[in-house]
Amino acid sequence: MSVVDILSSVYSKKTDSCEVILSKGHCILALLSVLKNIGEISHEQLDSYYAASSQFGGHPKKGSTASVTWSTGSLGHGLSVACGKAMARPDKKFICILGDGETNEGSIWEAFLFMRQHRLCNLLAIIDNNRQESLDKTDNILGIDAPVAALASSDIRIARIDGHDHMAILKELDIFFNITENSDSFPTVILAETVKGKGISFMEHDTKWHHRKIADSEYDQALTELGAS
Repeated sequence: MSVVDILSSVYSKKTDSCEVILSKGHCILALLSVLKNIGEISHEQLDSYYAASSQFGGHPKKGSTASVTWSTGSLGHGLSVACGKAMARPDKKFICILGDGETNEGSIWEAFLFMRQHRLCNLLAIIDNNRQESLDKTDNILGIDAPVAALASSDIRIARIDGHDHMAILKELDIFFNITENSDSFPTVILAETVKGKGISFMEHDTKWHHRKIADSEYDQALTELGAS
């Protein structure tokens, strides 16, 4: 629920010359819902999620659909892969979506340093900063604010926005897509401030919903709160 506004905004702008890597691959259901809404997969494919015969499991699998170009879910790898792809294909755009808890991985910061040194302006990193990870609040484990401040003091542009504000996200995407191969721009990292469980009162800011399965009565309440039929 924290990342779906980011994904829907990204896919509203995405073209065939742009590749999206969902590094926080455990959010695959948000991705599949967006892909269903843009017609890339069918309702039946979405409905088969996690069935024995389904092409979709707990994490994105390369080749399962046109948009999934890399298998992700082993956290800390997506940005490094995106850096390699962006360096190899300067004529193409790449967007990597990360979790804030994922930035606990040292490989993420190595990738940011690589992104900065090689001025990979054709790569946009978006951090879903919902301030929670699997077992606790991110700030109680390893906060993100100090490392991001260090990035901001280097040649990386930090854009701090409301990750549920589509217009704010789209504005940053327009800036990114208008960067040319020979521009003097610097790479951008979007720090998208989000709420885990956004829109559902009993899920918002509650760490247990990182894992917990929803009960039927809770599901009905959630749909009511979201205004869904």
